Amino acid sequence: MTLVSDFQNGFNELIENGQIIRIKYYNTSWGAGSYYDDDVILTQSGSNLWISGIVFPISNKFGSSDAILLEQGKILMSDSKIYIQGNINTSGTIKIGLGSYTNMSGCEYSLLVEGVNKWNVSNTPIYKKLYIRQLTNGSLYGE
Repeated sequence: MTLVSDFQNGFNELIENGQIIRIKYYNTSWGAGSYYDDDVILTQSGSNLWISGIVFPISNKFGSSDAILLEQGKILMSDSKIYIQGNINTSGTIKIGLGSYTNMSGCEYSLLVEGVNKWNVSNTPIYKKLYIRQLTNGSLYGE
C-alpha cells in the first residue's frame, strides 16, 4: 500500500458510519431581459448525491481555524462543519441536506463563502471540510 491509499482508506473507514448527507446541485441563470443582478433562477442539475460524512459544531477554541473565522465574523457559532471524501464535487451552487432519506424537512443547509477546505496528499484529495449554515426557509434564493 502507498501512503495516499493508507490516508484514503483510513478516512473512508472513519466516515463509513457517519451521517447521511444529500448534495443537490443547481444551474444558475438570470431572468430574461432583467437589468437586475438579483433576478436569479436556480434549477436542479442532475440527481441528488447521497454520501456519508461527519458533522461537527463550530469550535471557539483559541487559535483554531474556526475561532479565527468567528473573530472575523465569517462564521457563526450556530453554523456547522462537515467532513466528506475529497473527490466529491462541491463546486458551483449546491444545497446540503443532513439526515435520513425520508427525514429531510428542516435540515437544509447552504455552503458558506468560506466554503471548502481541501486536504491533499501527493496531489490526491483525501477529504474536504465544508462550512455550512442552516437555511431558515429551507431553500436557496432563486430556488
